[in-house]
Amino acid sequence: MLQMTAASTRASVRASCDLYGWSFNGGLIMCHYNVRLTAITLTIILLAVVSGCAKFTKQESENLTPFAQQTIDLIGTVDYSLNDEQLIYLRRIDDYIDIQDPYARYLALENQVRNMLAATVTYSLQIVAISEQDLSENKKANKLADVILALIELIRKDEVFVNENRDDDRTSETIKQVRQSQDYLEALRLLLPLVNEFSAHAGRVLDELHREKRKMALLVDEAIDKKYGAALKFHEEIRAVKDDTFHTLISLSRYSVTRDPDYIDKMRSHSMFSVLVATENKKSLSTQELQQLHKDITAELQLLNKNYEQLLPDVEAYFEHHRELTELLELKEEAIQEARLTFVVWSRAYQKMASGKTDPAEWFDITDGGKLFYDVARKAAGL
Repeated sequence: MLQMTAASTRASVRASCDLYGWSFNGGLIMCHYNVRLTAITLTIILLAVVSGCAKFTKQESENLTPFAQQTIDLIGTVDYSLNDEQLIYLRRIDDYIDIQDPYARYLALENQVRNMLAATVTYSLQIVAISEQDLSENKKANKLADVILALIELIRKDEVFVNENRDDDRTSETIKQVRQSQDYLEALRLLLPLVNEFSAHAGRVLDELHREKRKMALLVDEAIDKKYGAALKFHEEIRAVKDDTFHTLISLSRYSVTRDPDYIDKMRSHSMFSVLVATENKKSLSTQELQQLHKDITAELQLLNKNYEQLLPDVEAYFEHHRELTELLELKEEAIQEARLTFVVWSRAYQKMASGKTDPAEWFDITDGGKLFYDVARKAAGL
């Protein structure tokens, strides 16, 4: 490959980061919260990092590039975003929620997950970037330690759900061992406990995100009912009155054929004002009275239908709000599950890679996790 200096490599990475809305600081690639982690963006950044690499040392780093690429393919499919153009009915529903910034904690947790996904990609890319540098094994290990410390700081900067199992002493001891290592692959193995704890904590953050999603769903559901509550009650009332009107017309028709006075009582039982006036103290109705009553009832039915038509847009909007909410919740739940599986699959892949397995096909072995892992890996591969 064409050789590049460290400075030119950094410049290439910085240019790619600026182009796609990323920030580049001290050799680290960090994702802005409002940018989706797409496979295309991350692949371009990866190519910028490794396009000028020197030849990898045979045993330790020749297969690290596929590890970073597979990480990108896996994480690039996870998407939490839903822009304003997609939200048609729910866009202003927060006007009917009394709580100020009702989605603040949920969005902050989503940002925390994005941050952790970005850290996963960054770490995978930096493994490759460090391995290709013309440095001693110990200096590579120290650069790896610097990356870990920078990523820890990045993750904790906007942390919402704090890692209660955090053991800073163990982390410091692990970093100390990494800095003393004379073997780059050993340094990767030494960091395995931190990687495993990172994955476990990601799962706990996603659990909290799932709980917050349920709270958000309840708030939005109540807001929809608040917005359209009066319209729905009026809709139910019109429906009940129309039913009474239909039953009254049926009884009127039966009376006109049979002249059975019981049908007059049935008409009166539905309490229509025009019927109560026309049949007051009567056991029978003349043909002229029947015709007039039918005309009055029909006019009332037409008025009801007109009111119903005017109300229909609000009723339809109510059901569209709930439909959109259901779709949104399903999308969010799918993203949470994919992110959960992604962290598990990635940490297992890292363990295999750091343990010395040299075949990239063995790292992200989709058979380990059953069908769910297979579905995530298949989606990552674009199948």
